[in-house]
Amino acid sequence: MTRTILSGMLMAALFLSTGCTPDDSVHQAIEQSKAQLQETGMQNAGVQSMENDIRFAAEAASASLLQVQLGEMALERAVSPEVKALAQRIVSDHKRIAEDLKQVADQRRIVLPTEPGQDHKEIIDLVNSQSGIAFDLAYMNQMVDLHKDLVKQYENAAEEGADINIRTFASKQLPLLRQHRQMAESMEEKINNVR
Repeated sequence: MTRTILSGMLMAALFLSTGCTPDDSVHQAIEQSKAQLQETGMQNAGVQSMENDIRFAAEAASASLLQVQLGEMALERAVSPEVKALAQRIVSDHKRIAEDLKQVADQRRIVLPTEPGQDHKEIIDLVNSQSGIAFDLAYMNQMVDLHKDLVKQYENAAEEGADINIRTFASKQLPLLRQHRQMAESMEEKINNVR
């Protein structure tokens, strides 16, 4: 029941938001990347062929920033020691993913956001509004939903990325992201059974 309510609230918030607005960190990173590529002499067609890779990189960076912030929040506020242990693992892994992505982005002159995008900030606010076991459940609900989305995004980038470095990066991260999804689903089920 709580999962349905929280998911409904999140979907409503995302539906009502305007997505990437000009002041959104993801949008700004995408626009800066396109401008940098054009400055290097890349023709419009080249920039357009890289647009999905640029968007993937910006969104993946925002997602890792989100994972780290939520995980650090869970380390402080979660009730369950198991949730805290999983949060620690997710924080460590997403810091490494962010470092790997930064290396690829630097090679390709792709600008990454330094803070989560607006949609991700709304998720942080939603989880932060909970306390006690409701916090644990909200955190785990988001871990499941976010990792389902991440796996899809990374699969798409691994299969259809224009740049070999982006495809390789995405392929390399997929097993870990699938593992995170599986661990989050197991933990979410465990918390639901305790309630």
